[in-house]
Amino acid sequence: MHSTHVPMKKIAGIALVAALTATTQAVAQEDKYIDIMPFLTRVDEERNTERQAAGLRAAYGWQTSGNWFTEVHLFGTQLDENDSNFAPPPPPFSDELYPSGDNDLSGLGMDAVYHFNGRQGYSPFLLGGVGVTHNNTKYDYGYQDTNAFVNLGAGITSGAISRSGLKIRAEVRYMRDFFAGDMNDWQFGFGLSIPLSCPPVATPVAAPPPPEPKPEIVNLDSDGDGVLDRNDRCPNTLPGAQVDEFGCVVAEQTITLENIQFELNSAKLTARAEASLNKVVRSLRDQSNTQVEVAGHTDSQGDDGYNLRLSGQRAESVRRYLIQNGISASRISAKGYGETQPVASNATKAGRAQNRRVELTFR
Repeated sequence: MHSTHVPMKKIAGIALVAALTATTQAVAQEDKYIDIMPFLTRVDEERNTERQAAGLRAAYGWQTSGNWFTEVHLFGTQLDENDSNFAPPPPPFSDELYPSGDNDLSGLGMDAVYHFNGRQGYSPFLLGGVGVTHNNTKYDYGYQDTNAFVNLGAGITSGAISRSGLKIRAEVRYMRDFFAGDMNDWQFGFGLSIPLSCPPVATPVAAPPPPEPKPEIVNLDSDGDGVLDRNDRCPNTLPGAQVDEFGCVVAEQTITLENIQFELNSAKLTARAEASLNKVVRSLRDQSNTQVEVAGHTDSQGDDGYNLRLSGQRAESVRRYLIQNGISASRISAKGYGETQPVASNATKAGRAQNRRVELTFR
């Protein structure tokens, strides 16, 4: 029976690619396993047999420390007779193997294996070890039938391809068999790695939920009256007003309203003045227990009587706007003072601008 010649490098390449492309599942790393691996071998020419044959290897492995594993393996292959060799048989106990004949080659060995990823996921590995072989031929070579061997190898194991942790293993191995003058053989294996036991995987402990954040105490004083919002019973106090401990305006004080302008020689409010008065409306709504007087003032330019009438008309214009926007008429009065109560010198432009003003007096 003759074996068929197979391109060994091509077969080894296909085996490695298949291992790399296997679908993997996340499972715990095994610490004991059995590998069943058919292989193709390319034997030394001096064996005078067919150069190529198929064989089978079984290995039992266990984790030694970290990424280091130890494997005990048993293998066997049948090397067929080379019919092209017609030399006569050698004498007994000869170191030469000129005639050809079937050779049942088997071996038992032990290897140290280093897995770069500890057999977790795809894990390349290197191995090396020693063992004994038995060459069972039709010729009697006496004590040389059983010999020592050394081997070196490299390969890869895939990640798990099933829920049980089954993996694919592919490797190439060089073996030096000290049989009849030493034989240099190569083996290309591709098979399955079956996990036997796995160390328990630490169950991830969910971190306790973070404590509920304590409500932040915000010390705000939105209207700037010196009373914090949480204690302020009268929000939206007008700038410059004096308040009590509850944020409410105290009586008998006068506040100058900001940005209250009128059209030239008129009591008609400008749009900017109305926008400013909207703030006054909000404040008076929140100061609901107050009585106020709207006071109009002018500078000293022009006729005194005219200025008095104009200041009164302007004060009344402000009063009407406040009433139209929801402030009770019973709370508001209006009075013009003309040029009689200046707060700055009328000799300067800046002073006259200060004197043209509208005030709120709280009663």
